[in-house]
Amino acid sequence: MSTDSEVRGTFQTDPISALGLPPLVSVTTQATVGEALNAVQQHAQGYVLICEDGRPRGIMSQREVLMRIVARDVKYDSNVMDFVSRISVTLTSKERIARAIKVMIAEGVDIIPIVDDAGKATSVVRSIDVIHFLAEVFPEQLLNLPPEPHQTMPKPEGG
Repeated sequence: MSTDSEVRGTFQTDPISALGLPPLVSVTTQATVGEALNAVQQHAQGYVLICEDGRPRGIMSQREVLMRIVARDVKYDSNVMDFVSRISVTLTSKERIARAIKVMIAEGVDIIPIVDDAGKATSVVRSIDVIHFLAEVFPEQLLNLPPEPHQTMPKPEGG
């Protein structure tokens, strides 16, 4: 059985590239809100990265879609840059997974762009990617957790 130190060690030694991140979903800074929403829907990754010359300039996640577009009845031909969150930090695929987790916590973000040595976006790391990695590396510990001792079900079938 793996210990906390093994989990911690994996995150401190494995690079972000070990997460097996999906392909980047992006549009340009000239894209419309409609084009950005289409990219989010088409790729089903929960975000679209807005890039200028390949460099990340903003991100539209499900949060921005709900809070800045749907809630305000925005016209789909508006420029996407008016409704995105600015990029506060980027990482490289060589950096450790632990660094990505620390940055997510410190910056209060769920998605961080991954860039190459020239600063061009290659992917993003999402909190869900880290969770999936954890489940793959330590399946017994995550998938076989006992129920909470205080938890009771209203019916024997659990329904």
